[in-house]
Amino acid sequence: MKRHTIPAALFVFAMALPATAEQFAVQIDAAYEGASPKLKEALKVYEVESFSANGSHYVVLDAPNEAYVEAFFFAINREAIELNVVDADWTNTTMQHLSLAQRLGFLRAINCNFCTS
Repeated sequence: MKRHTIPAALFVFAMALPATAEQFAVQIDAAYEGASPKLKEALKVYEVESFSANGSHYVVLDAPNEAYVEAFFFAINREAIELNVVDADWTNTTMQHLSLAQRLGFLRAINCNFCTS
């Protein structure tokens, strides 16, 4: 009986690939002060940028999915007001040339079970 090694090889290759991250913009109750590098590493959450716009405060994060973002905010004991997916790469040079108001147009609110509103 001939063994099929190709599917097994693909499985090993897929397991070796890093998890793809999404970018999330979280509206928070006050300006973001940062978090411990070890915490961010443990939770696989990476800070992209934090900013304030129109009296609202945001932090943009790379994370595997929204559950990681929720765990991060629970760990830093901060309240999230709204969770958004960033529909473009926030760090892309094209995005960097847009005004903050234009970049906010790439945020899409998603269901957030851990948000306060």
